[in-house]
Amino acid sequence: MKVLLGCDVDPVLPPLLDAPPPGDIWQCLDAVDALVSGAGGELPPITWLIRADESIRFSTGDFASGYLTRAALWDTLRARDHELGWHMHAWSFDKASASFRFDPDPSWLAAAHGALSRHFDVRSTRTGWDYGSTRLLQQLDRLGVWVDFSALPGHIAWFTVGRDRITVDWLRCPAHPYHPARDDHQRPGELRLLEVPITPFASSAPGMMARVAWRMAHGSLSLRGARSKTRLLTDRWDSLPPTITPVWAFYFHPEDLEGEGARRLMQNVARLRRVPGVEFVTASELA
Repeated sequence: MKVLLGCDVDPVLPPLLDAPPPGDIWQCLDAVDALVSGAGGELPPITWLIRADESIRFSTGDFASGYLTRAALWDTLRARDHELGWHMHAWSFDKASASFRFDPDPSWLAAAHGALSRHFDVRSTRTGWDYGSTRLLQQLDRLGVWVDFSALPGHIAWFTVGRDRITVDWLRCPAHPYHPARDDHQRPGELRLLEVPITPFASSAPGMMARVAWRMAHGSLSLRGARSKTRLLTDRWDSLPPTITPVWAFYFHPEDLEGEGARRLMQNVARLRRVPGVEFVTASELA
């Protein structure tokens, strides 16, 4: 079994972004420094997906500031067989409301990709809010991305993005890695890009009932995936996922490392190491 671990390297930004935030938005990366120093040689290869989108350029003046602010750290990790990738949120500045709003077809996508590509090969992605669409995966495929691991099989969720409410729908996608169809990102097809779904855990009965009620309140009657729950690598795991597949994929954020997060991450890594035949891989190694 291959295990893919990813980190959405997000800064801390306000939920309603209408002005560049004061201070260093990347201060949360101190937690990554602490994790790397504390783990020593026990940290397996991780795919660090550095956020680069219009909100980063707006807040710092440079799409690639997440790399530049900790270039020595990222270069050290690459030398230890980790991988750098790309994380982005699909939102753009809206002049009418003078704030960032959800944008399903952002015009800045190629520019953000190009800014990161000047520093490392961008082969892997994860999207903000785990958002996916046929159009977005087509664009990532054209940009030469090898692997995206944003899909949450059997999952539907609703998020507030700035002043908007968005639906993230992965109800129909497979639970195993697949190449999406050109006309339907949730169906296997002909894109070169490989979509690797995040591995779900078993949900408790109360959790399942709450999930069904939440879906019904939002107009969704689907029960698919209601028995499953997404857990971060920094969450407390009482058990491993119930389904054995060729690939397990998990993720976390820098801010999740605070408190007990880093310790739980290492506990969960140790639990994964005990799986017979396990091999930790980066996203491009998986491809």
